[in-house]
Amino acid sequence: MNKELKQLKFRCWHRGMREMDILMGEFFDLNFKNFTKKEISQLNDYVIPLSDNDLYKCFTNDLPWPKTLSEQLINKLSIYAIKRGLKNS
Repeated sequence: MNKELKQLKFRCWHRGMREMDILMGEFFDLNFKNFTKKEISQLNDYVIPLSDNDLYKCFTNDLPWPKTLSEQLINKLSIYAIKRGLKNS
């Protein structure tokens, strides 16, 4: 795993609120092997900076994901949220 992915992994697993650590950490662990450079950049720039409350609302579909995210990354996040039971398909 390269340095950029190691840093992203740390940021996903150490958000502040334990529940969000688990959600983002597991999302990272399940998907990091398939992340594109663009997705890594988007996660760092637009997802990680979200507050825990806003991030949870994005997972539950109470807030839209940032418009700057690629459709492919939004799909990965949405599929993960559905599998975790956070929103309906």
